[in-house]
Amino acid sequence: MIRLAIDALLVALFVAELSFNYLPKELHEIFGVALMAAILVHFAINFKRLLALTNKITTRKFFAIEVNLALVLCTLLILLTGLCQSNHLCPDLVNATLRRNMTIQNLHTSAPYIMTILIGMHIGLHGRELKQKVLKLLGAEEFFRRWKIIFDGMIFTVAAFGVLDLFLNRFFARISMKKIFATPATDLPAPIFAFLLVGSITFFAVVTHFVVKKVFKE
Repeated sequence: MIRLAIDALLVALFVAELSFNYLPKELHEIFGVALMAAILVHFAINFKRLLALTNKITTRKFFAIEVNLALVLCTLLILLTGLCQSNHLCPDLVNATLRRNMTIQNLHTSAPYIMTILIGMHIGLHGRELKQKVLKLLGAEEFFRRWKIIFDGMIFTVAAFGVLDLFLNRFFARISMKKIFATPATDLPAPIFAFLLVGSITFFAVVTHFVVKKVFKE
């Protein structure tokens, strides 16, 4: 239950951070600190499970290790560039020249979209486990066991909106560090923008789940 709550909080904070256009800048930085704290708690809670990946390494475990390492590196990049960009919580941490550095600014806005892919992949690796936990929490295990098509349909529908987000939010242009001030997605109301981001994460989770299922059969 605690793990699931932390996981949900992580996704919520991450989506809130990517929805910075709708937030006061002070709140964006506060949410950033909260996100980093939640990541540390997530790491501490799952530390033994992470260590277990190094026992009898299989190709699937090796892939999971690579995804986790990429997540750590991406998190550190966002943290460091975020500290350099801070104007409210840590305004005197770096000099004005470093704060105005365009490469740092572009990295800070691009890295979260790379992290969106990695979070989706991370969730996809644990898809079956997460599904069981969520259904158990909702008390809907028996219902969705009988009507599996309904659950799968819900997931695929959300993922389909994620595909739409890739275009509306100019997802891959953002990753390539192009300077983007607005997209068709940012013209949408905040709840819809956030839902599309959740869809993106779901899309990469679904793709990863099926790829892992087909490729790593051990």
